[in-house]
Amino acid sequence: MNILAIPTTVGLSKPQSGGQNRFCNLVKCQAAHNRIVVLEPDHLHAESDDDVAQVYTYRDIEAFQRKLSIFRDINPDFIRKAARVIRDEGIDLVQITHPSGAMAARMLGLLTRRKITIVYDAHNVESEFIQQTFANHGHYSPLERRLIPAYTNLLERVSCRYLFDHITAVSDNDADTFRRMYHLKDGTVSVVPSGCSIRPRISDEARNTIREEMGLCPTDIAVFFHGLYGHPPNREGFDLIQTYIAPHFADTDPNVSFLVGGTQVPEFEEANVRSLGFITDIQNIAGADIAIVPLRSGGGTKLKIFDYMSAGLPIVTTKKGIEGIDAENYEHAIIVDDIDEDFIAGIRYLIEHKDERKRIGDNARALAEAKYDWRIIGGNLENLYQTLVPGSSARHSNFA
Repeated sequence: MNILAIPTTVGLSKPQSGGQNRFCNLVKCQAAHNRIVVLEPDHLHAESDDDVAQVYTYRDIEAFQRKLSIFRDINPDFIRKAARVIRDEGIDLVQITHPSGAMAARMLGLLTRRKITIVYDAHNVESEFIQQTFANHGHYSPLERRLIPAYTNLLERVSCRYLFDHITAVSDNDADTFRRMYHLKDGTVSVVPSGCSIRPRISDEARNTIREEMGLCPTDIAVFFHGLYGHPPNREGFDLIQTYIAPHFADTDPNVSFLVGGTQVPEFEEANVRSLGFITDIQNIAGADIAIVPLRSGGGTKLKIFDYMSAGLPIVTTKKGIEGIDAENYEHAIIVDDIDEDFIAGIRYLIEHKDERKRIGDNARALAEAKYDWRIIGGNLENLYQTLVPGSSARHSNFA
């Protein structure tokens, strides 16, 4: 099978966000069984992308110093490059991460007389996500904050109802939302969760070295959170740690430190909160003792949860933070409704019960190994694609 994978605002390699992590890993999984090519914006291309797949690039439309990725359907360079790939590579299936570009792909399929299956690999319900995160983003003008969400809503509605042959959602909740909002027929939406790469456990010696590099003493308890700083839900999480969560432990628990980091995160140290800045090796989170996910908004599945599960860290999270993951409260994580006294109590419980930290962390890692390993997810996606492309050999699939 020949697959064309099209991202929107992320490149292929060196993932710096959850969406980019998912896209990169799904491409790697599909490359093991199929011929896969990627069409990405040229400003996101890196040389290392070519080690993962055959890569073509196009120029985004620009206006007022903005990259207008969502207007791909009227972007002449995108249309020209997509037509070349579809024709020269004999594309059977287009995997696209955003509603933009679906109309162009459908028209190109008709013009080249190829029966192309178009799959929307939805990292979230885009219309809801952009309303939550874009409409209140101070980086954009009031006109942009009104226009872009409205355009995205229309684009998603038209694409889901008339252009996509199939939609893969990251959770049952997102799948149900697509079905409800767009009155989709049965069998047109499948759940393909995000996942993680299960790394070998590090030795005690290696963990101690990481902790020393973090400036931690053997008796310190490190509570960790990371994410893309420019993403509004994460930014709120960082602010909540500084203004609400960490102060609860500043006087009563002097050996507890809150460590934060991630892409675009500034380095700082304030009271019992310290920023590590950009984290070059995510495996270093194994030096922490507890992970927290203080999120109140945001769409899709939060891949940081999988990072913590893979590292065997016990997690305190909101329901929003662990949405789309089949975790049980006090078995695989401590799950609360909001960032309130229950969230604080969950952290304190893990601080005071070392054996529970180990039990819940081990359970989380076991769940990741059993259900959320990228190799398992990639195999299920391959099964789905075999059923969607006419003439391919259908194999057993476990999708809902």
